[in-house]
Amino acid sequence: MNKLIKSTEIDMDNIFQLYHTLKSHPLDDTSRKLVEDLGRILVPYIHTQQHLLRSLSHVMCVLMLDEDGTILYSDDYFANLASYESSQVQNNNFEQFLTNADDNDIFRNYWREKNEDEVFDGDLSFIGKKQVPFWMRTIMVPLSDEASYMMFGMDITSQKQEEAKQLERAHRDYSRTVQSLVNLVFKVERRGSDDFGYTLFEGKLAEDIGLTTDTVQNRSLEDIFGKSKALFYQTKYERGFQGEVLSYKHCYQDRYFYTTLSPVMQGSKIAEVIGSSIEITSYEEAEHRIEHMASHDPLTDLPNRGKLQADLPTLLKKHEKVTLMFCNLDRFKYINDAMGYIAGDQVIKLMAKRIESILPKGDMLYRLGGDEFMVCLLNDHSSEDIAKLGQSVLREISNPIRIMGKQIFITARIGVARHPTDCSRADELIGCANVAMHYCKQNGRHNFLFYTPDMNQYHDYRITIEGDLREAISRNELHLNYQPKVNVKTGFISGMEALVRWNHPEKGFISPGEFIPLAEETGLITQVDEWVLKEACRQNQEWIEDGYAPERVAVNVSANEIQRTDFADKVRRILDETGLAPQFLEIEVTENSVMQNTDQCIRTMQDLKALGVSLSIDDFGTGYSSLSYLRKFPIHYLKIDQAFIKGVLHDPSDSEIVKVMIQLAEAFKLEVIAEGVENEEVLHFLIENGCDYYQGYYFSKPLPPEEMEKSLVKKQSYS
Repeated sequence: MNKLIKSTEIDMDNIFQLYHTLKSHPLDDTSRKLVEDLGRILVPYIHTQQHLLRSLSHVMCVLMLDEDGTILYSDDYFANLASYESSQVQNNNFEQFLTNADDNDIFRNYWREKNEDEVFDGDLSFIGKKQVPFWMRTIMVPLSDEASYMMFGMDITSQKQEEAKQLERAHRDYSRTVQSLVNLVFKVERRGSDDFGYTLFEGKLAEDIGLTTDTVQNRSLEDIFGKSKALFYQTKYERGFQGEVLSYKHCYQDRYFYTTLSPVMQGSKIAEVIGSSIEITSYEEAEHRIEHMASHDPLTDLPNRGKLQADLPTLLKKHEKVTLMFCNLDRFKYINDAMGYIAGDQVIKLMAKRIESILPKGDMLYRLGGDEFMVCLLNDHSSEDIAKLGQSVLREISNPIRIMGKQIFITARIGVARHPTDCSRADELIGCANVAMHYCKQNGRHNFLFYTPDMNQYHDYRITIEGDLREAISRNELHLNYQPKVNVKTGFISGMEALVRWNHPEKGFISPGEFIPLAEETGLITQVDEWVLKEACRQNQEWIEDGYAPERVAVNVSANEIQRTDFADKVRRILDETGLAPQFLEIEVTENSVMQNTDQCIRTMQDLKALGVSLSIDDFGTGYSSLSYLRKFPIHYLKIDQAFIKGVLHDPSDSEIVKVMIQLAEAFKLEVIAEGVENEEVLHFLIENGCDYYQGYYFSKPLPPEEMEKSLVKKQSYS
């Protein structure tokens, strides 16, 4: 490096003097000829170098840096631009002359990496002694033989100033242009992790609504729009800064707008988000919005049933394989009944998001209405992949939900139909998925099944049964059996439970486990419950009038009934119509049913108790009631579910649970009824542990009225 610097400082006059000294020195002919040859080569070269250096000094600077950036050599060109002497520039670090302009960042990255084979070529901004910036077109060349760099620069300050003027003129032209736009354009910058602001807000529409760049700059979203709308816009802008191009509708000053956001990239980062808005309050834009609403569910904004029916034929032609997954939420009606439709809507929206979150890209989700969703798989999924996805949907749906201060759980059933494996037409494919979904209920809720042709038989049967059930009451096909309730200590009958049965004229006996859930699903349970209640009261009153000792008859009531505000009035009316005294009627409700819409249930039960009707909790131990609520229920009996009773002799946990239930009832001053007692050993267990009553095949199966009548005692027998 030093040799190179010294070579640039050699006095050309000394070279000439040395040449003339050699020339005038006595030499032999050979030496003289060599000197003359040297002169012919050297003198023009030196003159050329002198002219070149003088020329370069007018148009370009030369600096030499070591590997740390220290300036080892600087010509006058650079020093003059920086308003320094050359000696003041040398031995200083090169970076101290650079400004903080963004343009210099590329050079700083180059300098940090110091790739010895890479040449830097770019425009750099410098600052001089007088704090006046200047620009140079710069080339930085690594010297391979030494750890140093040669820098060549050309002053382009006037060019940059002219560019700045042109940019300013362009900016003014741009401002005039955007201000003349009919619609609204704006730019959003990120000011913090969750803070955004506007750097531009222009257009005639902006002026019309009173928001322009001057009015929105340096103001927060909340200051401009208020807290609620600011949160809405903040959510949209956050998505924009995550790289998403999105469009949305919104309202401001009772006017509706349609806005599109587009992120602007700078390198690998999003520098800003540009937005444009048009007003859609006009008829044309409103018409477009109506069309969207007609094909989409307003609650979830998912495409609806009509959209599915319109889309599916096209999808079947476009894709070789299409799979439909018909998803139905279990017992969703009870959420609406217990918590109201606002809570129900929140659950539906959450379920839509949960299902969408795990769908493969390119597959689609529709909301058919109510608690039904349809997943349309367009990719070539194998049966194993479809099954895995279905189980994932079930798991996602079943995750706990916290709503209105309560934690609830939702399950679902999914039926799957595949094109062209199961059917070829769009309407058939939907029908097959529907059949598979309903067939899941036969195999238990929260299930996933592929469609098979034999499911059609069950589906047809179910539709037939539903239609027949609607006419079963008017045709007198329903009847009641009665199962005695026995006093554990005395062995005498102490009441009975009315159990509905259905003898179909063609299909024969149909199990309550089959038609009661169907009645609940279709809403027929209200009619069935009313018929059972009225018939049980009528029959019991008839026995009393025939001279039999009065016994209390227990009637099961569905969750739907006990939650109705007019249920107590219905019971009062039926008692009046049948003439049965209230003390001879007992209403049984399941533990789960009273835990839905609990406050209304308590009010209804209090009204029933005020009538003189007895109340019992059925299937106790299978639900999720808490002791705090149990204390509030105005009940007389706890009925322990038979699932626990049957295990008391061989399952220690069941026996301990039953003991605790009996003790709990005693603590609450309630009497206990054990269901499903089938042998003497179980009865002895109940006697030993203080149970009050029992029901079961050990004493009697449910009996038709004429058989039950034989077990009743005539009043005359007491005389």
